[in-house]
Amino acid sequence: MTNEVENITYVYGDVCLRKQRRKRQKLLILDLFLDYAKNSTLHGLRYITEKGLTTIEKLFWISTFVISVIFCSFLIKNVYVKWKTSPVIVTVSERLVSVGEVPFPSVTICPQIKCKATVYNFSAETDSHSADYYNESLHGELAKYGDISMVCGFPYMAMKYHRNYTNASIIDNIDKVAPTSEDVFIFCYWRKSPANCTKMFKKVYTAEGLCFNMNGLAAEEMFRETVQMDYKYSERDELMNGWSLEEDYSSTDKISFPERGSENSARPDLVVTLQNRAEDSDALCNVVNSGYKIYIQHPADFPQSSLYYYAALDRQVSSLAISFNVLSTSDTLENYAPETRQCYFPADRQLYYFKIYTAKNCRAECLSNYTFKECGCVGYYMPHDNSSQICAENKLWCMEDAHDNMVNEELRLELAKNATGCRCLPACNSVEYDAEILKTEFHFKRFMRSIKEIYHIDFDNTTNYSKIEMYFKKPHFVSMRRSELFGLTDFLANIGGLLGVFLGFSFLSFIEILYFITLRVGCTLKRDLKDEKKTRTNSFKLEKEK
Repeated sequence: MTNEVENITYVYGDVCLRKQRRKRQKLLILDLFLDYAKNSTLHGLRYITEKGLTTIEKLFWISTFVISVIFCSFLIKNVYVKWKTSPVIVTVSERLVSVGEVPFPSVTICPQIKCKATVYNFSAETDSHSADYYNESLHGELAKYGDISMVCGFPYMAMKYHRNYTNASIIDNIDKVAPTSEDVFIFCYWRKSPANCTKMFKKVYTAEGLCFNMNGLAAEEMFRETVQMDYKYSERDELMNGWSLEEDYSSTDKISFPERGSENSARPDLVVTLQNRAEDSDALCNVVNSGYKIYIQHPADFPQSSLYYYAALDRQVSSLAISFNVLSTSDTLENYAPETRQCYFPADRQLYYFKIYTAKNCRAECLSNYTFKECGCVGYYMPHDNSSQICAENKLWCMEDAHDNMVNEELRLELAKNATGCRCLPACNSVEYDAEILKTEFHFKRFMRSIKEIYHIDFDNTTNYSKIEMYFKKPHFVSMRRSELFGLTDFLANIGGLLGVFLGFSFLSFIEILYFITLRVGCTLKRDLKDEKKTRTNSFKLEKEK
């Protein structure tokens, strides 16, 4: 019975002890808070707990402190949103870029005579196909006619044969009837020195058909092994020398490729004299256009035709004053997501068909993929693999619709802030070319007539001539730079400034708070438990002595 009473007494006493401990610890924590409020560096906090102040005074300081915290939190939220959504800024760089630091643009010249009438009479072939018949023995001729009709801009007669697909023979068919380099070029000058036009301008296949390109990268440096091997998109074969897309030119050596820009105010960098023979013109093959279309782009861009071209018309000199826009990006932005900085570094995005990422190469690949998805085939000029079929004339409208649908789809995804789709952001370090064109009369034919009369040289009076001159408009251009507007340091500095203005808060204030809620509380409670244990031990000894 005595043991039971002792046990009950022990349990009851232990429960009371725990209650006393909790009550005592609450008082200790309250004392710590009062001690913190009294000694804190935060403005106004000590007045809330200071003895001797009236209730109205304490309510005033409590409301003032709470309002300061709310207003400060609101401004900190705005700073955080700005840091997350607008950390990048594009500004004018303090340094001018010399034309010698960038490549001379890649130039693509597309004759508007697509089919030499002396080689293939497209009008006569169209007339012969106007009869409503189909002969299996003429399948090869019909395929050739259909292929050529696609570049002639008159596929309507060929469409009645309902040919949806063609093959790599389209390149051979286009090539055989198109003007050759000798048919197009008469003279070429590169920086005052005569140049071999055939070596300078190499064949390239675009939506315009056969064109001629200079200063573009070689096909093996532009395309991956995933691209089809049945034919070459470009016959350019000169390899890069002393230049890379990321580092630009590695030295001041003039022997480099792509050809670099040059400050030359005396004469144009590139001078090309072109010819158009009247006998080569066909009455139905692209007859609405004449002369030549000129496209300029970065050497790393896949040469392709677009809406943005310059016209070189017969009996005219077309002088193109080239300008460029350089946009560089600070290395500090590499840690940001591409969607935030709105550009790609080389390691950010790899294309399936192209070795080098540019926004135009990305769009060319995306259009090819989208066209294949919509039409089940691609254009002969689009990058594709060996498994993709080539669209014939019956798929021309589908290809045009696919392009329009792709543009609309990309716009919809961009407005919806959807990260899917092509996402062909520009390269972080890029050069974009533009040109102003000036046209004057070109009296080369009159000059040749005079030569004929004086030297009795044969001269074809039916041939028309035109001339292209290209040069940089200025020796230096203003550049743009994409850099960090609001980095982590700026973010912390802004937050620190707001906390300091509204609350008198600093980094040491933060350490002080941590100290009071961790180390100070822990040590105080530990000391209390130690004192409690010591008191219990002393009490037990006194009871035992009694």
